[in-house]
Amino acid sequence: MTLVTKLSALTLASILTLTGCAASIESYEESSVSMGSPEIAYTEDMAVEMDMQVRADDSSGSFEPDIIRTGYLSLSVDSPADTADEITEVVEAAGGRIASRSDYTPVDYGQPSSYLEARIPYEVLDATVASLQELGDVQEVSLNTIDVSLQKVDLDARIQVLEAAITRLNELLAEAASTSDLIAVESALSERQAELDSLQSQRDYLSDQTLFATLSISLITPENATPTDPDGFLDGIVRGWESILGFFAGTIVWAGILVPWLGLVAVVVLVTLVLRRIRRGRLKGENTEG
Repeated sequence: MTLVTKLSALTLASILTLTGCAASIESYEESSVSMGSPEIAYTEDMAVEMDMQVRADDSSGSFEPDIIRTGYLSLSVDSPADTADEITEVVEAAGGRIASRSDYTPVDYGQPSSYLEARIPYEVLDATVASLQELGDVQEVSLNTIDVSLQKVDLDARIQVLEAAITRLNELLAEAASTSDLIAVESALSERQAELDSLQSQRDYLSDQTLFATLSISLITPENATPTDPDGFLDGIVRGWESILGFFAGTIVWAGILVPWLGLVAVVVLVTLVLRRIRRGRLKGENTEG
């Protein structure tokens, strides 16, 4: 088997394993490299056997599911910026970190608010969320899970196949006897290495997502908070009394706004009446003289 044939067979084996479809065979049969059916049959069997072995190794041991956890927490607080500082301390004490934070401070109108995205170790997420809920009035809280075990197994299998292919390509590189063989092997090696780097980046990202949960936190002031339902009869009475006080307070405010306008209207009416009296007096005087 020539070097070019070995290279083509190895490349085909990698593609068959990574794509899992026979279309790659057709594309390689149409390439400029000639391969006989024995080599193709051999590489198909080798690719399938390698992939099955990798997956068997992953499933034979103690299987622990890989779970990505995400969540959302909304709190009503008096000072969002100060509470954001407290949240940072709680998250860091739990072994996590604040991935992003934004604070809104109004200049002329509006209410202050803060938004944080926290990365919290998977195993302490529930306890950390419980601690964070004590920092304000909870408006909304939700926790979600996504099982990515199959994606992880698939990535691990693809990575191992590519690593084996790269090892074999390095061996073929040492056997290259001509410039054309050297260029062909280096090109294939470069492609496989790029694919491996991409898969390893995906694997690292997946590992980070499973090790650290992502919690989005929204902090608002009571003025922007959504009213909650009364907890009982007494709470209902308190809410009713507060609504009555709020109604009268609003009425007083509007009365204060209307007073200047009412004064202006009174002045206009008074001036109008005075002018009418003056006009009537003049008309009576003219009639008397006549």
